[in-house]
Amino acid sequence: MKRSTRLEVDLDLVSHNFQVVRQMLADGPAARDGAPPKLVAVLKGNAYGLGATAMARELLGLGADMLAVACLPEALELREAFPSAPILVMGHTPSEYFPDCARAGLRTTLFDLPQAEALSRASEALGTRTPVHVKLDTGMNRLGIKPDAGTAQLIASMASLPGLRLEGIFTQLAYRDRASDLAGFALFNRVVAEARAAGVEFPLHHVCESLGLMRYPEIRFDLVRIGAIFFGVKPLRTPLADRADIRTPFALRTRLSRVRPVQEGEFVSYDESWRAPAGGALIATVPIGYADGYCRRLSNRGQAVVRGRRVPVVGLVTMDQLILDVTGLPSVAEGDEALLMGRAGPDEVGVAEVAEWAGLHRNEVLSMIGRRVPRVYLKGGRAVAEADYLA
Repeated sequence: MKRSTRLEVDLDLVSHNFQVVRQMLADGPAARDGAPPKLVAVLKGNAYGLGATAMARELLGLGADMLAVACLPEALELREAFPSAPILVMGHTPSEYFPDCARAGLRTTLFDLPQAEALSRASEALGTRTPVHVKLDTGMNRLGIKPDAGTAQLIASMASLPGLRLEGIFTQLAYRDRASDLAGFALFNRVVAEARAAGVEFPLHHVCESLGLMRYPEIRFDLVRIGAIFFGVKPLRTPLADRADIRTPFALRTRLSRVRPVQEGEFVSYDESWRAPAGGALIATVPIGYADGYCRRLSNRGQAVVRGRRVPVVGLVTMDQLILDVTGLPSVAEGDEALLMGRAGPDEVGVAEVAEWAGLHRNEVLSMIGRRVPRVYLKGGRAVAEADYLA
């Protein structure tokens, strides 16, 4: 590792969060086969910034039943590392890349007949049948088949294609309010029943992800898609989430690269957004910026922990560096650790706090952490692996 800036991930805490989710599933309603719902580990956005390959290895080892990502390149990265793991591409795949899906044995999301026909042809050319998951649009108005009187026949036409194996059917709730969510559930169930009447039975039905797990524990179907909870970001304002012992397993850390005094009235960084107050200030330069994923909106708003104390980000966050006001910290020195986000021992800068300061979503500020930030993986407090994408 050639930078002091790094994202540390505590695999013991990822495992803890996994076990909490697994217990929730065991305590809730069973799937149709009588067993707890299967657990799909969602690793889109480089596992919400924590590193998809490392998180896949950990979560598969813990017993995750399937991996899921948003797009084909994410899936191919995981396929290279895990040749036999079930991997679902939940987003749109352009049809010209269907041969790659078929060749890699990826579970591909479909939502219209021309797509299905193209994937079937690509699969037949390779002498295989590709597993697919059909997506329904139950209110998001994003991707999926918009259910109507012809939906069951459309699904039956997909099922008749020789290069496909219809494994799953799913949807994504919009979470506008309980009434619309329950309407989405009802619409999903209606289509499943109509497809069954048309001769198509899907082995796997799935609707809920992290928020759905916490908000609707009584409705889980065969699979539950879990991402952010594993990585310490749990849904807010739901009774189950309030009780769940989900812990923060990551720490975005670096070291002070320069400490120096500035005189009263001196400005720091670009423009004139912060000037030293009466009596001057002691400032520290930190080698992390918005190209690393530390958002520019955190200028004059963010906070870090240095020597166990909160200190403010002052001046504009630049592409590669930012400045902290460390005035009054005892014996502060170049090389001292700075925690920008997450938990390290007793110190914490919560991802919810960072999101609020930046006016962003919690998943957003976590998944923004860039690939030039090395990931260091810990077990038992010791580094056991590293992902340095630029090395």
